[in-house]
Amino acid sequence: GGGGGGDGGGDGGGGCDGEGGGDGDRKAKKSLKVHGTNFYWPMKTANPYYDAIADDVDVLLCHGPVKGYCDEGGGCETMLTHVGRVNPRLVVSGHVHSAHGVAEGKGRARGTTFVNAANARKGYSMGWDAVVIDI
Repeated sequence: GGGGGGDGGGDGGGGCDGEGGGDGDRKAKKSLKVHGTNFYWPMKTANPYYDAIADDVDVLLCHGPVKGYCDEGGGCETMLTHVGRVNPRLVVSGHVHSAHGVAEGKGRARGTTFVNAANARKGYSMGWDAVVIDI
């Protein structure tokens, strides 16, 4: 399922939304809409569960990588189609351990950052550095 944020209102403390003492130094809250998928093998055909990804998703979490991005040739073509449809800011996956890394989208995926955050190396030993992305 997906998640979402609120309307970004409030002062971050125990006060009421929309009220407060004009604290101009405080950053306004922002929300991100996140959708996570279950595990599916890479597909070339329709997946009705991917159809449920909302058009306004900011961050898409999927177990396996999207075709062509940090996937060593084993990514999902169907998910690539959906990335083109929703144009999220960030797609985070794993599964293909040796394809750990970050890539910027091209073509229909322009504006999307792809991260394969798998942390196991060959033979399942840990060893990749963490990936940190500012959004």
